[in-house]
Amino acid sequence: MATKIPSVSVEYLKVPITGPSDVTLYTVQMAVIPDGQDPVTLDWKAAIWLGTNAAVLIGPGATIPLSEGTYRVWVKISASPETPVLDAGLINIT
Repeated sequence: MATKIPSVSVEYLKVPITGPSDVTLYTVQMAVIPDGQDPVTLDWKAAIWLGTNAAVLIGPGATIPLSEGTYRVWVKISASPETPVLDAGLINIT
């Protein structure tokens, strides 16, 4: 992923998701945390589907406000009985 996003930007962070069925039927959450950490319960935020992209609003005043730094993006899909957690790569907030 390795995307650069200005710290003053408010925008949807999108992660394309594919699967054996219509993934948009499932609940999706995202976590954006400092690189080198694993997400914990409070890190997960409700996300939405934009087409087949999992998306969460980031930036000042958004669902996930981020200061400058490098973050790892995680996606969790509740597809009972499975709950896959996907490492979507890094973003750089500048």
